[in-house]
Amino acid sequence: MNSQILINYIAFPLIKIAILLAAVFTVVAYIVLVERRLLGFFQSRLGPNRVGPLGLIQPVADGLKLFLKEDLIPTNANPFIFKIAPIFSFFPPFVGFAVLTFALPLIMPSGKMHQFAVADVDLGILLILSLSSLGIFGIILAGWSSGSKYPLFGSLRSASQMLAYEIPLTLSVISVIMMAGSFRLSDIVTAQQTYKFYFIIPGIVAFFVYLISVVAETNRTPFDLPEGESEIIGFHTEYSGMRFAFFFMAEYANVVLICMLTPALFLGGYDIPFLNDLELYKTHPYLVNVLGFLSYAAKSTLFAYFYIWIRATFPRYRYDQLLKVGWSVLFPISLLNLFLVALIKLFLMK
Repeated sequence: MNSQILINYIAFPLIKIAILLAAVFTVVAYIVLVERRLLGFFQSRLGPNRVGPLGLIQPVADGLKLFLKEDLIPTNANPFIFKIAPIFSFFPPFVGFAVLTFALPLIMPSGKMHQFAVADVDLGILLILSLSSLGIFGIILAGWSSGSKYPLFGSLRSASQMLAYEIPLTLSVISVIMMAGSFRLSDIVTAQQTYKFYFIIPGIVAFFVYLISVVAETNRTPFDLPEGESEIIGFHTEYSGMRFAFFFMAEYANVVLICMLTPALFLGGYDIPFLNDLELYKTHPYLVNVLGFLSYAAKSTLFAYFYIWIRATFPRYRYDQLLKVGWSVLFPISLLNLFLVALIKLFLMK
């Protein structure tokens, strides 16, 4: 009995975590390569194509370069906080992947149901929103502890930017929660399968508010004011080596997390378009799981392309414009949308 508990509650979760982290680190590394190649295409130039066939070993070379660089600590810095600040930004996005569900549950020959998630918890979406808010502490601590005014300005920009866009983001996600009637991500996907339409249809306004807000939340172009290379250089100005790599990986891990969360909220997640998954699942569960995982990957790839496309297309906003969009445009729209979604849920989604 003890060995069975050890296998079910310790061994299996650890194996799931190891597989998930390996996959996430690989995707984070290669989305950087894909972004550099696509940006080269958009700008009529070549991207990295020298290290390995088609440049496929470039992420490994970049990682080794950052790992071997000297780790410098500025004279005026607070050494302890300066060292631990990158950790606060690095871990939250990786924990968020644990509550994502990648396919319908599979019933094993023993009769036990196997979930394709590390932890399909009841408050999964609330956990992801909470963790996304924690990442800002690493940026604030990094800017303050560097002992330089330019990183401090970058971290303060990031704090006010997060405050301006966290509220519209949360309100747009609440509209999805209202339609699904659950905080659990697998329940949100199942609700879209049951209703036979994706939540992007009744929640099209929430979707666009969410899309703009998550770009600002991840500090990506055109809302990359906390970094602002042409102005203040950014909160990570004084960092080098692996500590800089932690911030770099945290940003792209956040991008990958958002690219996987968005389909689950608005596009049915692992639901296969134009098929009745729940009926087909009764006769061909393995086929549905494989096709569902591929469908989820395709939808996530679409949003990853969107992130790269806007970086190549839009110029950076001025800081006053950024805050005005958050408080004067997205916030009232998200409140109005929440009221409309409540009416839709009350009268049309019974």
